[in-house]
Amino acid sequence: MASIPPAPAEAAGTCRLVEPSERFRDSFLEGAAEFAGEGRLDSTYAAGLGYDLGRLDRDLPSFLRDLRRLGEPPRLYGGRYQDRVYWLVDRGLYLGQTSIRPDLKTPYLMTYGGHVGYSIRPRRRRRGYGRRILGLALERCRELGLERVLVTCDEDNVASRRIIEANGGLFESEMAMDARTVRAEGRGGEIRKLRYWIDLSETSA
Repeated sequence: MASIPPAPAEAAGTCRLVEPSERFRDSFLEGAAEFAGEGRLDSTYAAGLGYDLGRLDRDLPSFLRDLRRLGEPPRLYGGRYQDRVYWLVDRGLYLGQTSIRPDLKTPYLMTYGGHVGYSIRPRRRRRGYGRRILGLALERCRELGLERVLVTCDEDNVASRRIIEANGGLFESEMAMDARTVRAEGRGGEIRKLRYWIDLSETSA
């Protein structure tokens, strides 16, 4: 496994989004273990695709192939919607991932999921990477022709709220998650989703 050198204060400005690749194998597996340690392995999409840490280690190429399939038009693989996954990397190290859903084709996406999801591996949080990954994801959304993007977060996730607002998010409403969604997201109790819209025409450079 690759060790993680200390990140300079300006590191968030040098990272980039890339297609998931075996080039980042060691740091990705480290990051996946960190997510698993807090019960959130599916932040990497692994659990939902049928992978645990052992299988990721044994068969990472299959996992990468399955990730790429999520980004294909649904008619090609029988999925419900298109979900494009990118990894955030800096100096050859995996830091987290973002997913972009160009079309809100399901009630879940329109209500709770939104166009963009993102997560930073636990050991790399509070260093500006969250704000940076959402900014880079919005650039990809603009390239896809999206003019207005829905981004959501849990009501108790103060850091995510600040990240969304720093990227131009305007609060629209909050909605209680149904029991099925709470279970699917690994939460307990009554949690509400906060919904923000980002106008890409206003946030463009």
